[in-house]
Amino acid sequence: MKVRKAIVLAAGHGTRLRPFTCATPKPLMPVWGEPMLGRIVAMLRSWGVDDIAFNTHCLHEQVKAWADGYRRGAAAAGDKVKVKVSYEPEILGTGGVLNPLREWIAGEPFYLVNGDIVVENAPNPLDKVRNFDSTAVIGVALVSESGPRTIEVEPEGGFVTNRRSQDAGCDGTYTYCGITVLKPEILNFVKPDGFSSIVSAYEDAMMHGRFVKALKSREMLWTDAGTIPSYIDLNRDGDDNAFTDIPQVKAALEAAGAGPDSSVEFIGARGSERVFFRCDKGVVILYDDGNRDENGLYAGHARFLKSRGVPVPEVLADLPGIKALVLEDAGGEKKMSIDDYAKVVEELVRFNALGDDPELDKLNLLPGFDDETWTWERGLFRKYCLGSRFQREMPKDVEAELKKVAEILEREPKSLVHRDFQSTNVLWKNGKPRFIDFQGMRLGPAAYDLASLVYDPYVTFTDDGRRALVALYAKRCGRAEIEKVLPFAAVQRLTQCLGAYGRLASVGQPQFCKWVLPALQNLLSAADDAGLDAVGALAEDLIAEMRQSQGHDRG
Repeated sequence: MKVRKAIVLAAGHGTRLRPFTCATPKPLMPVWGEPMLGRIVAMLRSWGVDDIAFNTHCLHEQVKAWADGYRRGAAAAGDKVKVKVSYEPEILGTGGVLNPLREWIAGEPFYLVNGDIVVENAPNPLDKVRNFDSTAVIGVALVSESGPRTIEVEPEGGFVTNRRSQDAGCDGTYTYCGITVLKPEILNFVKPDGFSSIVSAYEDAMMHGRFVKALKSREMLWTDAGTIPSYIDLNRDGDDNAFTDIPQVKAALEAAGAGPDSSVEFIGARGSERVFFRCDKGVVILYDDGNRDENGLYAGHARFLKSRGVPVPEVLADLPGIKALVLEDAGGEKKMSIDDYAKVVEELVRFNALGDDPELDKLNLLPGFDDETWTWERGLFRKYCLGSRFQREMPKDVEAELKKVAEILEREPKSLVHRDFQSTNVLWKNGKPRFIDFQGMRLGPAAYDLASLVYDPYVTFTDDGRRALVALYAKRCGRAEIEKVLPFAAVQRLTQCLGAYGRLASVGQPQFCKWVLPALQNLLSAADDAGLDAVGALAEDLIAEMRQSQGHDRG
């Protein structure tokens, strides 16, 4: 049997691949220079498909332009292929996609293929299955033994019996590879309007004795390119890579004046929805400001700070339309000596003093520290540290002391605050510090920044070293009283850090968990200095729990 038609799913938001998909739909993201969509269409054409429908929603104009271009190119080459674009003003899901295409399907079998997979040597399902005409078979899906393996397959008939396995990864489970050939009767089981998943249709079909058959292929190489790590790995082979083909990177390099042969190195992603590449000109930053407004403020803030003599990287290119910018290379991190920290403190005083600068009104600063901010930070600590990490409620006496901390900080003079002034946000170049990650700067108590630096969980300070740096700051800013406020600011900052570590761990970044214990130790020290007995007791209790747990793990 020959199947002529295919539906390629190209409507998704590509959420897991942001910020790349802020500017380019995921199916059009290139893998070694070729869009994933192009690879999929080539595979389908090799199977004899000559009528292809693409559903679109997110950045739909780009997918339509690509599909139209493909059709024109095929026609110019004498290749007769039909192309249809099905735009969804509201996304319809993997099942709902079929409803606007019912007339197009017209009673014929069709392929249903995810538009964001990368596959090589995929067999045509119909070449490997002999009983497709059986009444019990409503489709054939390619599956793999790699990946999450959430699909259960009945061993004798090879039918998929469960797509939400509670025994994922065990014998008899597989991963769906994003390629299925379906009989038109599947439409009888699709919800007739609105959003729906094709899985619901499969489950309804099973209730009526109609099954999708699973097909395994050892020759097939398959991967889901849906996450940043997997996408980066797909475009990297040893020392070679294809990062210059990524649309945002390519545009940023051109805007910064980098040549076509510029070398590009991926240097990481951060929890704040940004990815970083180093190139010959500097550092390319791609960002998502949909959930974090401050990510779009970096360039403007950098120009202002640079004009005021604060050591920040120069902006080489700013492309807000595609969420990209290029900064000069600010150097790298290093293990700082106390003399290095003294240089940083001197520059921090300069930064914080800009709170009175009349030009601040022209910047799009985030709302300043206020009661709402302090309450939000306490809530972060309550939910993600005490709740998620330690399965505890916030003690009432701790809540009362943290409210007292907020009241003390609210009475402090308003300075320009970096907001995240820890050691990892200070880079070094030619023996001088450079500040980064200041996009969240706002008005607030300068003690918050100083506490972020000298109570940093990533660094171990001696008591004398910390006191010397605090005294230096107090002398340079002319406010001796800041030494008394500092422990309260440290308590506030550290509870925020602990909440942030828990939140980041909850979204797939467990590496931050290793900083929970040092943060609690610093919290205990700051609480003792501030005379906050309830906070100190809580910190002691949590430290003891962690050490006991670690002891059991070692045992």
